[in-house]
Amino acid sequence: MKKINILWASLNLIFLIAFNALFFMLGGKDHSATVWISYGLIHFSYLMLLATPYFVRGGGASSFYGRPLYSISYTYFLVELITGIIFILITTANIKLILTIQIVVTAIYAYFLLSNLIANEYTADSVIRHEIELQYIKESSAKLNSILRQISDNKMIKKVEYAYDLIKSSPVKSSYEVQAIEQEVIDEIENLREAVGQNNPEQIIGIVKKICTLAEDRNRQLKLLN
Repeated sequence: MKKINILWASLNLIFLIAFNALFFMLGGKDHSATVWISYGLIHFSYLMLLATPYFVRGGGASSFYGRPLYSISYTYFLVELITGIIFILITTANIKLILTIQIVVTAIYAYFLLSNLIANEYTADSVIRHEIELQYIKESSAKLNSILRQISDNKMIKKVEYAYDLIKSSPVKSSYEVQAIEQEVIDEIENLREAVGQNNPEQIIGIVKKICTLAEDRNRQLKLLN
């Protein structure tokens, strides 16, 4: 176990050790059901706070997903700690009233926590889908830009630039129906790279024309689908 993990575990245990030491030292072991309910929920809320990092969706935007979850769990812990201590001190409190309040507070916490988890899943899936859709534009544009730097003939440069601008300005949002065309465009760009390396003007012109035709067909189909 890494030293940093041991230090974090020790830090997280401070509250539990201090709370339990004070609870049993000041109040002893004999308590009513209302006290034990509050005692248990204080521990539950703190454990949920410690477990919150495991609910956070991974990836580059983990801080974006985690911030509201931490706020919800931290607020729930504070509410449970305050109400729990109050109910522990008021030993004569009605058990039905305490249960009602605790159930409502915990239900509100569960609702907001689960709602945020669901929203995070939808957001993360949307981001992943957007990145996949962007891949065609990014990959094709980057490859064409690289090829442009290998060409010295102005006539050829203009033709490749036209293909580059066409793809660069294409709709980002993609669809399953055009994925085969997108892959064909990427394959043809690789063929173009080879043709430029062989300095074959006729082949270059033919491949660029095919790339443009495919790219235009892809964009046209997307407009029809939308």
